[in-house]
Amino acid sequence: MSPPYGFDSTATEVANDLSSNIRGKAILVTGVTPNSLGSHFVETIAVHSPSLIILASRSQATMDATASAIFKKNADVSIQTFVVDLGSLASVRKAAADVVKLGIRIDVLVLNAGLMACAYGTTADGFESQFGICHLGHFVFGNTIIRSMLGPGLKPRVVVVSSEGHQLGPVRFTDPGFMNGKEYDKWRAYGQAKTANTLYAWSLAEKLGSKGVQAYSLHPGGIMTNWSNTSTCKAKMLQRCVSSFSSLTVCNVVSILIVA
Repeated sequence: MSPPYGFDSTATEVANDLSSNIRGKAILVTGVTPNSLGSHFVETIAVHSPSLIILASRSQATMDATASAIFKKNADVSIQTFVVDLGSLASVRKAAADVVKLGIRIDVLVLNAGLMACAYGTTADGFESQFGICHLGHFVFGNTIIRSMLGPGLKPRVVVVSSEGHQLGPVRFTDPGFMNGKEYDKWRAYGQAKTANTLYAWSLAEKLGSKGVQAYSLHPGGIMTNWSNTSTCKAKMLQRCVSSFSSLTVCNVVSILIVA
């Protein structure tokens, strides 16, 4: 098929169309637990011979499982893995520095990892968990790596996975921690994190567009993956925000990420 794409477009169809754009690219993706948006994405693009797929996730075991699935699609694709805990800025800085030390210019950075509507908690650095993991961890990780993606004539892409759920809450600039949890609402906190994701992509495009950076945020749609299974029935609040997307399958959703 060819553009424009629609709700019925599948990841396989879109990847076939954009095969020449994928081939030879070095692509880094965070959040690649099996049966996640990230894992389906890398398994789909692997067929089209990227030069390198870099997996970044909290668990080596989950990356190994996803790498195994990738090799079933393309046994010749090169894979690198990096353990990163987005809830620890020390871990984030180490992982990002290790990626830069590879000396490989990354063409596409996909900031996909996250969590949704969890009970109140804090990161290793004391930030509210959803804001800290979904946004701050990616902010530090991305900013460290993006410097190495720049160069004359290059057009690196940064894709930040957000959500229509940003409607549930703005960034609370004066109190992102909800009074240290005393006023915590997990859905407002989720909205804050997703709003921050969108603003990050917008800021990258604004500040680095003149240097060739193309930055995008996207709403992946309402699908059931391991990530969304962690939330409760109050997800109906979010579902009302995304009702027009709620019938999408994971294959439809990954097509959106591939286009971005």
